[in-house]
Amino acid sequence: MNVQQVPDIIFSTIAKNSFQALAPAWFEIKTNSEEILNVGGEWQHYFLEQPVAGQDVSQACEMLIGMLPMTENFELPQMQLLEHCYTDIFAIHDTNSDWLLFCDVTEKTNQLQTYQQTSNDLILIKDRLSRTLNRYVGQEVSERVNKGELKFDAAGERREISTLFVDIRGFTPFNECNDAQVVMQTLNAYMNCMLDSIMGNAGMVDKIIGDGVMAVFGVLPSQNHYTHDAFSAAQQIQTAVAQLNEQRLQAGLDILGVGVGIATGEAVLGILGTHERRAFTAIGRHVNLAARLESNARKGEILMDEATYIALEKPHALIAVTLALKDIGETQAYALLSNS
Repeated sequence: MNVQQVPDIIFSTIAKNSFQALAPAWFEIKTNSEEILNVGGEWQHYFLEQPVAGQDVSQACEMLIGMLPMTENFELPQMQLLEHCYTDIFAIHDTNSDWLLFCDVTEKTNQLQTYQQTSNDLILIKDRLSRTLNRYVGQEVSERVNKGELKFDAAGERREISTLFVDIRGFTPFNECNDAQVVMQTLNAYMNCMLDSIMGNAGMVDKIIGDGVMAVFGVLPSQNHYTHDAFSAAQQIQTAVAQLNEQRLQAGLDILGVGVGIATGEAVLGILGTHERRAFTAIGRHVNLAARLESNARKGEILMDEATYIALEKPHALIAVTLALKDIGETQAYALLSNS
């Protein structure tokens, strides 16, 4: 198309809007009417039959019925005048005559629709993945996987973490001597102390095993080092249990205590199980060590391994003890005994 044939007002509109005008066409319209005065440009991109001078705009383009005569400029983006073709329409109000500019945006519109469809598909896939992961491994793990903070594969991910085990002392004889409903209510009361303290310190619950809990620290984001989070959670568990026991004593109810074990080291984090049933877990030598420490912890006691003790900068309140742990042997550990 010869640029010299483009009316100045059309040319300036294209330049002013800084867009790529593909196959532009235009109508010059009599002011305050719908009558077409002139037709120019590549009209065949927008109309099956050529609009002619003297014809009303609404006859040539039904899309514009009721929109003329114009009193101000307006734009109609991505109008479908022909099948599979999309057009941006610019209405230009001028003193001598009005103008309509048509620009082909089919390729741009198709790209946007493709991007939008792809985006919608990705959202649906992510939503299905999240719902599947939530069902198999829990919401916290699902969110970490979706953010790329955990690898969802058979090999797992190696990471330095602290593992905490906590278990209710004396729960088995209590279970045997009480009604099932009483046992359930009591278990829930103590579980609240344990779980709230863990999750309040950036801990992730790995699993609940009867009257015990396994949690890992160093997976969820935190402002603290994971050993400090694990130790803080252990202390808060013992404090919360002590407060609960005071309330239960005043109510004439039985009281129980908890023992806590913490160990720090490298573990493999991943998804374990079959297609039908999967669960997040941490596997490693120090995980077993944390479990053994917990089984040796007395009511109200926190036992930790040397790696945790060193990472905590050797707090003076802890007492060094030597333990003979099943399947591990003689082990240096550190103990903190609360008043619960």
